[in-house]
Amino acid sequence: MQPERFGEPSPIVAVLQALRALHPNWYVEIGRPAGRGWIAGADLTTATEGPFNALLSCMGERLCTSDRRTIAASFALRYSWSSGIAIAPYLLHQCVPKVTLDNVSFKFHEGTAFERAALHRPEGVMLSRDGGPQHPLIQPLPSPLALLRHLRTSLVQQAEPVVEALYGWSGFSRRGIWGMITSSWGSQFFNIFGEIGGQEKGLTHVRRFFEGDDLAAVMQPDFYPVSYQGITHVYHRRASCCRFYKLPGGQLCASCPIVSHEERLQRNQAWMKTLLERH
Repeated sequence: MQPERFGEPSPIVAVLQALRALHPNWYVEIGRPAGRGWIAGADLTTATEGPFNALLSCMGERLCTSDRRTIAASFALRYSWSSGIAIAPYLLHQCVPKVTLDNVSFKFHEGTAFERAALHRPEGVMLSRDGGPQHPLIQPLPSPLALLRHLRTSLVQQAEPVVEALYGWSGFSRRGIWGMITSSWGSQFFNIFGEIGGQEKGLTHVRRFFEGDDLAAVMQPDFYPVSYQGITHVYHRRASCCRFYKLPGGQLCASCPIVSHEERLQRNQAWMKTLLERH
């Protein structure tokens, strides 16, 4: 059924507009975009040819490497940053848009960083509300737990064919790729909570989100709060290495599992000091 037959746009349109008003980086386009930098979600299922292969090749040139495992790790981090298209509506509006690969597109900057996402059709799920009919593009869910499970399932199912494509193209292990993806998913939770009242408030949410027995659960990061001069940020130790240190001029990230916990905390606090001095 078309939304205009219901007499009003899908509620997801209003949700995405409200998110953009809160933060410009939370902008999501509605419709099927075209133009430079855009790649359809369905194209991410084939890495050996086509638009996805071209993007990976461009990324290798930008990173000055032909090491496919390193390129795959870098792409996984960038691609999974798009999870905000589902996580922000979930946290702020009890809503999860339909993010199957056939309903989304992603835009990557000419430098190959993720820029923004597009939702082709504003379908999704929301907590059921008493009084009034449901919009035909919205499926009601009975409880907050059902909504959380839907969010997790949606993101995992979207990522699975991308993981397989990267694994087949690069040989980088599935576990390693999932370690990159879960890292960005967790970061999205804490970035959003940082805008609405404090990163540490996201710890309970993100730990519940990762509950399970699949690779997303097994390869989830270790999240921990760090305080400096009365301010608390949440950092993490990844479950796998992004291989950035193998690039020319690269080094081990603070979140790398190879780095000792003591060094990690020192680097976290040094970064917090830098942020405070900027303000």
